[in-house]
Amino acid sequence: MCGIVAYIGKNKAKDLLLDGLKSLEYRGYDSAGIAVLDDSKIELIKSAGKIAKLEQKIAELRSPALVADSASSEFNSMLAERLSKAFETSSCGIGHTRWATHGIASDGNAHPHQDLEADIALVHNGIIKNYLSLKHELEQDGIEFRTETDTEVIAHLFSRARQQTESDLDALRQVMAKVEGSYALAILVKDQQKIILAKNQSPLVIGIGDGEHFVASDSSTVLQYTNKVLKLKDLQVAEVTAGQVKLEDINGNESKIEVCHSVQNNSILEKGPYKHFLVKEINEQPAVTSLMLDQCLANPAKPISGFEQLDIDFSQINRIVFVACGSAYHAALIGKYLIELWAKVPVEVAIASEYASKQVLVGESDLVLGISQSGETADTLAAVTNAKQAGAKVMAITNKSDSAIYDLVSPNAYVTPAGIEVSVASTKAFTSQVLSLYFLAIKIAEDRLNADLTEVKQALRSLPLVIDQVIERAEQYQNQFLKYSNYRDFLFLSRGVNYPIALEGALKLKELSYIHATGYPSGEMKHGPIAILDQNVPVLSIAIDGPTKFEHGIYERSLSNAEEARARKSPSLVIACDDNNDLDGVFDEIIRIPNIDQLLSPIIATIPLQFLAYYIAEDLGKDVDQPRNLAKSVTVE
Repeated sequence: MCGIVAYIGKNKAKDLLLDGLKSLEYRGYDSAGIAVLDDSKIELIKSAGKIAKLEQKIAELRSPALVADSASSEFNSMLAERLSKAFETSSCGIGHTRWATHGIASDGNAHPHQDLEADIALVHNGIIKNYLSLKHELEQDGIEFRTETDTEVIAHLFSRARQQTESDLDALRQVMAKVEGSYALAILVKDQQKIILAKNQSPLVIGIGDGEHFVASDSSTVLQYTNKVLKLKDLQVAEVTAGQVKLEDINGNESKIEVCHSVQNNSILEKGPYKHFLVKEINEQPAVTSLMLDQCLANPAKPISGFEQLDIDFSQINRIVFVACGSAYHAALIGKYLIELWAKVPVEVAIASEYASKQVLVGESDLVLGISQSGETADTLAAVTNAKQAGAKVMAITNKSDSAIYDLVSPNAYVTPAGIEVSVASTKAFTSQVLSLYFLAIKIAEDRLNADLTEVKQALRSLPLVIDQVIERAEQYQNQFLKYSNYRDFLFLSRGVNYPIALEGALKLKELSYIHATGYPSGEMKHGPIAILDQNVPVLSIAIDGPTKFEHGIYERSLSNAEEARARKSPSLVIACDDNNDLDGVFDEIIRIPNIDQLLSPIIATIPLQFLAYYIAEDLGKDVDQPRNLAKSVTVE
């Protein structure tokens, strides 16, 4: 969940490293640092906090204020001048933005890390599972550790291995044979104009330039500079100079360099007229939905398209298991509902971290489908890998074709066209996952049962317009929601296909505002949660009425449960359609959405809940795009 950048070439490394770190800050923002090669030395600077704090620290190298905290002003001034010169002239360096796992967020625990002699500097994304035993072994040999991180173990192991081998790549392979866990590594070596790389279970790519090379955890970062991208595979090592990339496997064999050509839409990384990326991405949902419908549902009278590449015979699948985390897990719950309704196939939904750590009982007639926005979610990757090894068919829904999960299941991947989502809390990626599951449910029903779902497909075509109409009500929602900013607990309730949206609404509020919120099926309220209800705990219900053929009484029972909450003096809110005129006097706050069939309502009901979390978080002064303790891509277990 950390971000790595590196550069070697003909331009100033510092500027490229800082720009790259900014584009990767969604992966972690507890601390950051850069190191550069300067003549015969490695110079580095690092800081707790976000990239802006690191930039400020670098800028202050030229400031007299820097010497104020030192007894030796002359020494401090010389150090500052040396560092400043190095950062302004070096054309080779590495950088890192951290999401803390081992050790608190501090200057000392920030990357890059060095060996005792300062001969090397390295940055690391991942987790070394056996670092404690390795650390103990190194301490027995006299190594004194200066940080609380697992990464420092790698620095000392690599430094030792270099003394015993003639090749830095051989030394790195020795380290890889000792460590257990996940890692993407970028290493500088004193006196050598090169960057050394290694990868296992954490993403790392090389951007191929003209007399220069770029390295990053995410291809979107290097695509700002080149359209040629080389993705490292697990247990590969590389030696990168300004003019060449040397790629080898764990056994020292030369690996074929396979370059992909991609194009980056840099406007995705800009806020435009919006105050926050979150609002921008909420507003992009109509366009993303329209694009998906055009790709998969151009003609509702014909079978669903967009899944032609799949090597799966759905008529031979007897059970489906979704594995996912967070918002993707909530999307999977909706997918279960739809597939069981239309295709009559039993579906299980498992939290990926749980599924990855238990005995997997699947076979060739089972389909295990992982959902991951980044395609790099460690728990989801582990779960799908286990299922594949057990003999199940595997598939994925992801937002990135250049991802580990895409490679793991290829060609059985559906890639949503949501584009990069910069804000950590998922909005357009979530709704695109949900819509893709509508498509998949239709596809399976058509293949297995020859089902005619033309009416549903025609109704889906209306979604972009309805989402747009919901977004136009943002100011109205803001006025309704701000009066609930000071509550510290929330309960979200719904039934049926919208129960997962209650979970998603609670998650969004927790993520953005740090208010405790929990989602429940409405009928479960009486089985425990009702005990916490009083005038200090608002209850938000999702109660969508309208023509439906798949279940009766959901709306009425949802209202009944809301009445029970109100009887306990809880402030009551409801998301309901414009034509539901029987709610006045029942709820304190009615959040209206355009009329929509209950079956199609999850995507529409999600939008006001995104605004709820956003407006309350902003009112409380929270960091909307980068909430504390969170990272966008969870690449560690």
